[in-house]
Amino acid sequence: MPELKILLGGIPLGCDNIGDEAILGCFTSLVRRLAPRAEITVCTAAEEDTAALLGVKTAPLYGFTREHPVSSFGRFVRKFDRYIWCGATGLSDYPAVGAGLLEAAQKQRVECVVWGVGMNSELNPAFFSIAGMRRKLLRAAELLTFGRVPFIDRCEARLDSRMRQRLAAALKGCSLVVVRDPQTAEELRRSGFDSAVVGADSAILQRTGKIPLVDREQVRIGFCVSAQRSIGQRAELLALWNRLTGRENYRLVLIPMNPKTDSALMRGLASGLEHPERAILLNVTRPAEAQAAAASCRVVVSSRLHLLILAANVGTPIIGIDRGSKIANFLAAFGLAPAGSVDDCDFSAVERGVEAYLADGGDAFRRAAEAARDRMLARLAAAEQLLEANLTGGA
Repeated sequence: MPELKILLGGIPLGCDNIGDEAILGCFTSLVRRLAPRAEITVCTAAEEDTAALLGVKTAPLYGFTREHPVSSFGRFVRKFDRYIWCGATGLSDYPAVGAGLLEAAQKQRVECVVWGVGMNSELNPAFFSIAGMRRKLLRAAELLTFGRVPFIDRCEARLDSRMRQRLAAALKGCSLVVVRDPQTAEELRRSGFDSAVVGADSAILQRTGKIPLVDREQVRIGFCVSAQRSIGQRAELLALWNRLTGRENYRLVLIPMNPKTDSALMRGLASGLEHPERAILLNVTRPAEAQAAAASCRVVVSSRLHLLILAANVGTPIIGIDRGSKIANFLAAFGLAPAGSVDDCDFSAVERGVEAYLADGGDAFRRAAEAARDRMLARLAAAEQLLEANLTGGA
């Protein structure tokens, strides 16, 4: 019999997101190291694939599908000793789901842990902003009061405040809450929860796969354009790509972090290049492959956070395009700032950054990255001790 039955969830796993799979793989390895006799079950949409890949038990993806809503989670989770929300940016991306799963587990008296989760400075606008007909009606009401009563702002502020209060209450019912960066801890303090331990994203422990052979004459520039809130300035992006590939030895290496949606988007964009043969769309499906691809590049530009994390793991210089504050939060650890956002990207800054990294060979970045990584690993090691005590009953 296992000493401990652990359920991992809280992330939409098995949904073609390589970053989420990096988190899962690294965290599963960590749990096995800390509690080797524990039985691990993972909530995922890709049950057979996850079981074969990681050697774990699997369960349906509760909270993210109609077939397995949050309301049915309590009946399932009660047979476990621990429920662990194991990463991603769910505190702001899907806080109602995350809080709902914690609440259901706590109602069943299952001990809950939050590990390595992040939070943007704003809650997901898809859920916490007023849109559609309701926005039109509230806007009309504002016009009738000559703007003296800002109905839309007040409603959105109320939605935000209520969700933050709910999150804080759910987190107070957990035995351990570890977040991935100081900015997330600060957001939780704003929300009424001040007991978060600052660790790091589990994906900083990702191992590298086999690095592909590269023509040394090629200057490989990695790119990932996320299909989730994609870059709006398509013409400007294509113009940048054309400038970079205008030199015969330059190659764009397109690294999709979602093998389906990112691949389709970047394939379409690359088809419009003046030299489409100088763009290489990689078929990567695993985190180790994505990290190896990043290692083969001189610089990586991405609007996906976890490609930036994987690139930094192997010392490849990074340029981030913000999609929520999570990329800015990660870059800050390296003394960097994003080159704008997916809504307002500064392509001149991207180009200057690429050229600067190529000019110095990335040496300055690697020095900064080594120091930043040491700090993250130190925080993660301290958090691991707390997790080990939680899982093994230590003091």
